[in-house]
Amino acid sequence: FNSSKAESSEIAVETFSTSSGNSYTVLGVEEAGKTDIPETYFTKYEKEESLPVYLKYVLIKETVFVELKKRIRLCFFEHLEKWFAESLSNSCAFVAAKKEELNSELQLCLHLHQRRQGNIETNIYNVRAVELLLHKERLECHCAGVMEALKKERAEFLKFCDQQNNISKNLHSRICDMESVFLNAPMTEKLVSFSNSLHSELRNHLEVIQVSLRSYRNYLEEALGKLRDSNVDFLKACR
Repeated sequence: FNSSKAESSEIAVETFSTSSGNSYTVLGVEEAGKTDIPETYFTKYEKEESLPVYLKYVLIKETVFVELKKRIRLCFFEHLEKWFAESLSNSCAFVAAKKEELNSELQLCLHLHQRRQGNIETNIYNVRAVELLLHKERLECHCAGVMEALKKERAEFLKFCDQQNNISKNLHSRICDMESVFLNAPMTEKLVSFSNSLHSELRNHLEVIQVSLRSYRNYLEEALGKLRDSNVDFLKACR
């Protein structure tokens, strides 16, 4: 069946060209003895002379349809080529415009970032660097002042200790003097005099020690309070 069908059909090859110079080849299969128009339209009127007058200008020949198909095909390919060229041109123009737009946006962002970097360096980094340098100098000055005050208080404490030692030495010296007097005096008088003198010296000594300790404690509390207030003020200034 297939072989008989192949024998009864022929491959038609047709070539046409568009206005741009492009050539196209059309392959088609035509069966022998058959046309695209049904036979019934041509069997009755085989010749144009046999047509009635009222059909002479109405009947459309098969060649007209064939030519019309060729023209439609050619116009369609002409339109495709034109559309392809226009689409390619529009696509290239759109891509170029988009690239230019993106490049402009990128350059604008880079310019803004460069200005922002300059503003950060000028208005933030340099200012903060100066502030940190001033803070460092103030901190060093404050620490030096605290160390100097502590050295002063240590010297005062050592001085106070020396004073207490001198008071104790004086007491010891007076007791030694009282001992020599006690050895040369009569027995009863020795005990009464020595007891009274010793009690008097001890009371005086304790009073002097208590007064000096109270005075030094008040002085030390006041000095350390000033240092504490100074540290608090400095911490508040740092915040």
